[in-house]
Formats: sequence, C-alpha cells, structure tokens
Amino acid sequence: MNTIMKKCLCLFSILLLTVFSPTVLAVAADTTQINTSFHMTGQVTSPTTIQGFYGIIGDDGVKYQPTNLPRKFKKEGLIIQFDAKLKANTMSTFQWGKIVELSNAAQITSSIAPEERKAIHLLLKRLDSFNTRDLDKLQEIDIVSRQLTKEQFDHWVGKYDHFTLVYVDISDADSTSITGSCYYTRELINGMTLHGNTDLAAMTFTLSQTSSGWKLTESGSLSDQPLHYNADTLAALKEKSVQKYNTDNLATLWQKI
Repeated sequence: MNTIMKKCLCLFSILLLTVFSPTVLAVAADTTQINTSFHMTGQVTSPTTIQGFYGIIGDDGVKYQPTNLPRKFKKEGLIIQFDAKLKANTMSTFQWGKIVELSNAAQITSSIAPEERKAIHLLLKRLDSFNTRDLDKLQEIDIVSRQLTKEQFDHWVGKYDHFTLVYVDISDADSTSITGSCYYTRELINGMTLHGNTDLAAMTFTLSQTSSGWKLTESGSLSDQPLHYNADTLAALKEKSVQKYNTDNLATLWQKI
C-alpha cells in the first residue's frame, strides 16, 4: 500500500471517530461529573409532550431523567427518594433534565405539602454547609450568602456546631417562590447559655425557582421572635415538631437508604 493510500485511510478513520463517536469524545473532554452521586427526594412526572417517558422533578427544583426508573414507580405524582449517579456525558433523545442512574429508590408516604418538602430540602442543605464549614456549598443554594468572604463566613458560624433544623412553617407559595419561617438549634462550642450550650435561632426565608433549581433569595429575623429562649420554649417547639413530623430533627425525615 503506498504512502498516499495510508494517509487517506488514516484521515478517513479519524473522520469516522469524529462523526459517529460524540459520546466517547465528550467523555474524554470532561470526566469531572461522571461519578457525581447524591441522595434526593422528588416527584415522578410524565410530560404530556413525551409519550411513555417518566422523569423526576427533584425537591431541589431540578429535572432528572432516570435511565432505570423501576416500573412500579412509573406513576404520575408519586413521591420517591433515591440515590442517583449523574451521567453527565450520556446522550438521550428525550432532551429532558439531567440524566441519572438510580439506586435504592423507595416511595415516600408523607402528609407534608410539596412546597414545605422543597423548603426543608434546601434548609437542610444550608445547615449542612454550616456544620461542614463549606462556604462553596452554601453559596450554591443561598444567593444571599454570595457576598460573604471565607473569613466572614467562618466568623459567622465559627462559634457554633451541630446545627439542627427543628420546624418549618410555609406562609405563601406558588410555582416560582416559597416564603415561610423556620426554627433551628445550634450548639455553642465554647460557651453556655442559661439553658445549657444549645441555642435556638429563627429566620424568615424566601426561596425562588431559578434555571438551576430552588435558591434562597431572601432571609431575615422573625418579627415576633423572643429575645431570649428558655428550656420550656425549646421543649414546646420540639413537641410541636414531633406532632407534625414524628421527629424533632428534620434531617431524619428521609434518611438515606
């Protein structure tokens, strides 16, 4: 085979790889998100524009396209929790949401309203960022905090630990915003209050639906928040939480399976 023929075959092979192997080339270009795994709760939906397709709208406000949703969960409006692995470079003809591979999927039976469930999901992520001292994680879901420096963030949360979401109350909600208030406890690392090292805090919040999911866009202090909490106040709040959620620690509502 002469040199010209060899060069032509080589160029032809490269052309075939370019045209027919976009997924392979994409994987080579970006491998940072292929193995991203997470736990999520959400609602199964079947868009009327895509016959026979079932997706999941996560409580984070993001659409997910499962590659392996079990048949028993293919029901419009079903609330489920699941572990997911993001398949960032997998191609699909549906063009709907982020493609994920599911595991440990289970139905959730709960009387908690969808808007409150979404708020709890985001508020838990916010407190988790406090517990892990992770400003990047906080700023991903809390737009208000994006003006903070690392030093300001550390000073803000540095004297507390074990932030725990206790109670959430929704005052208004629609498809684009959720407003309400929440109570959470936090433990003083080096210090004591009149009722021990546990402090009770409260805040108002507004969540807004964005192109990348629900984000905290406003926060403030409760107007009727007492200046000083005592043990009886905390005990009464925890009892109220148990009556509503069957737990006084909302992080345990949907434990990772």
